[in-house]
Amino acid sequence: MVYMLSFTVFLRSRRYFAPAFLFFCFAMVFSTWVTYIPVIVDKLEISEGQLGVALFFASLGSFLMIPVSNRLIDVLGVGRQTFFGFIFYATSVYGMFLAPTYILLCIALFYFGLMSSVFVIALNSLLANVELKAGRNIMTGSHGFWSVGGIIGASSGGFLAGKIGMPILHLTVLLSILIAAQIMLRNAYYHIKGETPSSGKRRKFPVRPLLAVAIIGLILMASEGAIADWSALFLQREVELDKYMLGFGYALFSLGMTIGRFSGDDLSFKLGSWKLLRIAIGTSLLGFVLVLNVQPAITLAGFMVIGLGFSVIVPEIYRLASRIDGVKTSDGVSFIAAVSNVGFLIGPVFLGLIAEAYSLLISFFVLSLFVCFAFIISLFKK
Repeated sequence: MVYMLSFTVFLRSRRYFAPAFLFFCFAMVFSTWVTYIPVIVDKLEISEGQLGVALFFASLGSFLMIPVSNRLIDVLGVGRQTFFGFIFYATSVYGMFLAPTYILLCIALFYFGLMSSVFVIALNSLLANVELKAGRNIMTGSHGFWSVGGIIGASSGGFLAGKIGMPILHLTVLLSILIAAQIMLRNAYYHIKGETPSSGKRRKFPVRPLLAVAIIGLILMASEGAIADWSALFLQREVELDKYMLGFGYALFSLGMTIGRFSGDDLSFKLGSWKLLRIAIGTSLLGFVLVLNVQPAITLAGFMVIGLGFSVIVPEIYRLASRIDGVKTSDGVSFIAAVSNVGFLIGPVFLGLIAEAYSLLISFFVLSLFVCFAFIISLFKK
């Protein structure tokens, strides 16, 4: 019942639906890209280590764009940057699909990282602004639309990749629909400016109050990015699933996220942020145990359990960052968005280097150890 009530809140209000639907579009684009990673790897004949290095360029681009993204919000306004950021982010995926050489793939991923930072920082800042003005919790539910997009994008993308094999046509049709939808919905958020930057001397950024939240966000988003980019190859090489099923790991991961996220706002209100985070991280650790079993049904169930655990973590750290005493809302949200986005992009790089040296199975085990460290951090917070 909580799930349905939370979902209908967005359907009843264009004010809430429009920014939340951006998460759906974001996930549709991203899940389509990750579904085709095995195809790109085979086409360019690159190893796990080479893929990891290529993905590093996306992380580098995202990191370098952080200060520029924050300044752009001051100049353009958070609503306008979100709209144009999505268009540039979505179309940047063409670069990876069309790259004929490994070097050009790295360049395409660098540009993808630049645009990712512009869009993600603006989107989460926009959502925090809408949530605070509305006076109600919609952060986790909005992120739930990412999960819905992930399910649809990964499952349909996996099917189309295996049965049809026309990635450029697939991407073009998808982007045409999503961009058209955003043009129709943009009036609900395009005008939003966000907080007005203060004049005078720029004050020192308050990193210390955000440190614990940022570390958890970095680890969990790195893990989410790693699962997104490597789950298909993990299922192909460690579990030996058929090609048409390779997108199911990320699809089930996204399904778990969807179930958790549309009930997360109520759970946060009832349990409190830190208690909910401890339960969620513990649940995700159980999921890793199942994934590492490498039996098809158990591994796929494990991805779903990890998704259920991860579902509330990132939205909750955004909420915490926006409400820390002494920290400006836009500062807190943009900092966590930036750190988390870097984690989301650098996690796959880290996993790829370990997979190159050892195996994907070992790399997923190491990933679970970092999640365990995040759980330990949460134990010391109230």
